[in-house]
Amino acid sequence: MYYSEFSTPLGTMYAVADSQHILGLYYQGQKYCPDMSQYQYEPEQWLLEAATRQIQRYFSDPCFEFDLPLNPNVTSFQKSVLEVLRQIPAGETLSYQQVANRLGKPTATRAVASAIAKNPVIIVIPCHRIIGSDGSLVGYAGGLDAKKRLLRLEGAKNNRDRAQTELFN
Repeated sequence: MYYSEFSTPLGTMYAVADSQHILGLYYQGQKYCPDMSQYQYEPEQWLLEAATRQIQRYFSDPCFEFDLPLNPNVTSFQKSVLEVLRQIPAGETLSYQQVANRLGKPTATRAVASAIAKNPVIIVIPCHRIIGSDGSLVGYAGGLDAKKRLLRLEGAKNNRDRAQTELFN
């Protein structure tokens, strides 16, 4: 497996890939970020270059649709949660409860939150678009400041007064 590091407006990020798939995208210092020393540094590997280009493109065009071949190492439940996240358009948000409801598991909010917290493909699978039921900005492995900046970049709006206050003040 290979990794590269690159700069973004939110700081250094790492991309991890095998020969066919992106396995992870992480902020430096992010919770659940693996130890990069276990991978071979290979910034010119084609998938890592593609991931770098697409993440950088996202920061100039937040409606950009990623087309990276992904294969995160997650459980089947996590995979189903991440699939719901992939369907959330830029600028929109869902609550953890809404994700659980979309999965047909309305009592699984905590399990959903845990799966989202461990998202190994940050930004591309947009866990930053998940907010608390009351509209609050909660729980982001990259930090709440990064979450706020990503949602602002996307022009996120919702009907919850608290989120509006946190996002735009």
